Amino acid sequence: MKQDPVAAAKEQEEEVRSEAVRDVDSEGSVSGRSRDEQELELARTATGPPYSIFTPRAKIFIVVAVSISSLISPFGGTTFLPALEPLARDLHVTPTLINLSLTTYMIAQGIAPALIAGMSDSNGRRLSYIICFIIFMIANIGLALQTSYAALLCLRMVQAFGCSAAIALSTAVVADISTSAERGRYMAYATAGLLLGPAFGPTIGGVFAEYLGWRWTFWFLVIFTGALLVVFIPFFPETCHNVVGNGSVPAQGINKSLVGTWQRKKYSQNLPVRDDQSTSSSPGLKPKLSFPNPLLMLKVLFDKESSIILLYNGFFFTGMMMVVGSVPTLFTEVYGLSTLHVGLCYIAQGAGSMASTLTMGQVVDWNFRRHARRLNMTISKGKQQDLADFPIERVRLQIVVPTHIVGTLGIILFGWTLHFETHLAGPEVALFLIGFGVSTAFSITNTLLIDLHRDKPATATAAVNFVRCLMSAAGAAAIIPMCNAMGRGWAFTFLALIYVVLLGAVFWIMAKGLSWRKQAAEQVRRANERVHNTEDADEKSVDESKHPIEQQAAQVKSS
Repeated sequence: MKQDPVAAAKEQEEEVRSEAVRDVDSEGSVSGRSRDEQELELARTATGPPYSIFTPRAKIFIVVAVSISSLISPFGGTTFLPALEPLARDLHVTPTLINLSLTTYMIAQGIAPALIAGMSDSNGRRLSYIICFIIFMIANIGLALQTSYAALLCLRMVQAFGCSAAIALSTAVVADISTSAERGRYMAYATAGLLLGPAFGPTIGGVFAEYLGWRWTFWFLVIFTGALLVVFIPFFPETCHNVVGNGSVPAQGINKSLVGTWQRKKYSQNLPVRDDQSTSSSPGLKPKLSFPNPLLMLKVLFDKESSIILLYNGFFFTGMMMVVGSVPTLFTEVYGLSTLHVGLCYIAQGAGSMASTLTMGQVVDWNFRRHARRLNMTISKGKQQDLADFPIERVRLQIVVPTHIVGTLGIILFGWTLHFETHLAGPEVALFLIGFGVSTAFSITNTLLIDLHRDKPATATAAVNFVRCLMSAAGAAAIIPMCNAMGRGWAFTFLALIYVVLLGAVFWIMAKGLSWRKQAAEQVRRANERVHNTEDADEKSVDESKHPIEQQAAQVKSS
């Protein structure tokens, strides 16, 4: 008697679970197989092929690696901030001109990801990472050896080109390996490097400038990037779905890695024989090497919902960069701190960003599960959820609202404690609040954009980088003149008022986001339908133009 397939699947799942229970020893470890293997097997038995074959431990390694790699972008921009005065003195220019190199750096940093990060959506993440690291290392060697202002400006732009895509790549990798239900936690960890960098970069730079000289800030970046290459080339796996699928397709050429091969082998060993044979013998995807197309980013920039999110994300992050850029000048004026002590003052902001990373990602995932239960949506382990009718905007942005308020209060507190020249603890508390609030809002809005553009995550994040960097470049250049013209307190209060207006955009997206997505999906469906109807009409006209005898022969052949 033929067994019901559903009953057979349930019976197989129970057998797998029973075997796992029997294999557990008194200490909770598993004989012969790790717990990661069991979780992957159970998820696959219940739900089919997983969204990603990488085990939880492998995902942790991947996320930690991309988070550390994303440090090169803020480190490149901020490690030399405490050394502005000695750098200007050695190059015989004014500190204002040295500050200009920060502006050009951020402009180049906004443009470059559209080239490298967009390419990674078709050619793979590993190749893009390696290109970034090599360019960044060469630029820092030149910066450590240069002796002219012109060389500083040019090499800073090359440096920005090399490091900027690391941020877009890190979020793209998270999109490759995590579903929407677990993405909040992983995205918080992945963006930690970007958000901690502006806090600890000046601290590291201050130590080098105080004891070894400004050139060592660039030698440090050379060593740091070299260490990343040593880890990434042999170990970091290719994750792009267009290259290796969910990780089960064998990588080719530069995309091969030890971790990727190991994970695919573990996955294959747990498949049934017929699936194992097909997986092991299937050839790897060979994507065509495509030239980077920066115009792809425009589709994200001109999408209605995405453009509002990008503007919010960019303005909010710009506020934090305006604070970061003002600290050396304002803290020296008010408190008379040395270069080293100014660098140490950034630790408070880093602590706020770290607190956000360790807590808010879990809250974001909890809110996703809460709404899924409310809407009776099943969350299957390792399976991507269908978000077509799911209010993902409301789910994500509900967590942004309170942290937005925290960041806004931090901006106001920062300005007025400096205005009244209170104890140093005052602006330090404000820096902690800014770090916590801005880091949370930035991470969650990045996660939302990835949810909306799962097919091109690197391109979407490149759009984030483009808007963020151009706005930050303008903001960093404007903050000190604003303080001189308006006073410290009112300058940052004006910035906080912009934040209050931005909060309205958050509620707007929560209210209209789902309907906008449905309208866009309907437009795409109608466009595809028109194309299909046109193709059918063309085929029909070709058939009607045939000679009657040929037409009759074609009908006989088709029957």
